[in-house]
Amino acid sequence: MKKFSMNEFYEIISEPIVLNELKTVQHAELPEVDDELSVSLRMRLKSHHSGWAGIFQKGIETEGNFNRTPGLFLFANNSRLHPRFTGNWNNNAGIEAVTDGLLLNKWYHITYTLSDRQ
Repeated sequence: MKKFSMNEFYEIISEPIVLNELKTVQHAELPEVDDELSVSLRMRLKSHHSGWAGIFQKGIETEGNFNRTPGLFLFANNSRLHPRFTGNWNNNAGIEAVTDGLLLNKWYHITYTLSDRQ
């Protein structure tokens, strides 16, 4: 497994992708994480999706069993940010809605960070 110092980053996807394209990264390809993880991306929406849209998540979901550490989703029809994570007390914890929704055809820089309490 690759090891990185605190000031390094690991680029997983460098080419533009469309939300309906599924990009899977194998666990062995990811860097080792001890106490903090940040996912940073640039995003521009061309339209709002009529259902939930997944931006990224680690793990898979089976019926009633979520694995979302980390996970970022968009609400249907208005693209409000919906960050989620899985904890030992709740398999679908997170912030219910961030912003009023993303505007179409506008670029956003989004960073999602999980860390230990300081």
